[in-house]
Amino acid sequence: MTVPDLVSLSRLAGARAAELDEGLTALGALYQAVDVHLAATAAGLALPCRRGCDACCRECVFLTPLEFSAVWRALEAQETEAVRRQIIDDGRRLYALHRRVIEALCEPPPAGAVDHFGLVQDLGFRCPILGPKGSCRAYSARELYARLFGQSFNEEGGVYGCHLSGAALCGKHVTLLRARSAALKLNTLPFTGRRQVFPYYLELLARHDPALFL
Repeated sequence: MTVPDLVSLSRLAGARAAELDEGLTALGALYQAVDVHLAATAAGLALPCRRGCDACCRECVFLTPLEFSAVWRALEAQETEAVRRQIIDDGRRLYALHRRVIEALCEPPPAGAVDHFGLVQDLGFRCPILGPKGSCRAYSARELYARLFGQSFNEEGGVYGCHLSGAALCGKHVTLLRARSAALKLNTLPFTGRRQVFPYYLELLARHDPALFL
């Protein structure tokens, strides 16, 4: 698959570039507050999450256009053009492979469902942002659900994380953030009206499609 010329996010955002910059500043402040809270609640729990473990990077994790923009800005600053082209190429291949499900995520949930959980249960792939040695290429700018994964509760009161996190916390009395409640704080920021997966945004970026910022 041929990767087209790269385009900057500011250029793609066009007249809303200033709003994007303001949103990214506010997002950074939210990330910092959440990170401080997570560090306090996870202290002493001996969680298994560490560099090189990429179990959570093979899950279907949702992020907003604003969060994707933060990740891509980090990649623009830290990675070569060749690496960014490869990331786009990998993302577009995943988009083509899972296109039916990914595009359905832009539609209302199926009849009788409150969300798309049933649709994405089988939507798993290696995150295109993941480096060859199992490290995130944009770790400092990773999306909120990635920050919460493994050290927060889901809506049912269970661990929002993989089986490794569940095993580490089993039998312990802990007080953790609820992932969804924390993620809802994003809704006050611009470019957060949609939640999609990385291949979707990388496809739009490759097309130079300003719909990325809807």
